[in-house]
Amino acid sequence: MENERIGITVDEAAQLLGIGKNLMLKLVTVPGFPSIRFKRKIIINKNKLKQWFDENPGTYGNYKY
Repeated sequence: MENERIGITVDEAAQLLGIGKNLMLKLVTVPGFPSIRFKRKIIINKNKLKQWFDENPGTYGNYKY
């Protein structure tokens, strides 16, 4: 059985989406975004990230540029 990680880091998620780390850090503050924070460590659910991306076209969250 292969041990596939379901949690990825902010850097890995940014690379997966093709965006910068700063934008990824803003996205994790959007309500409903599939992430969890352990003190300073942020883990993003890899499978739910794809689902969230598909379900939120054109939505940029409630953050300011």
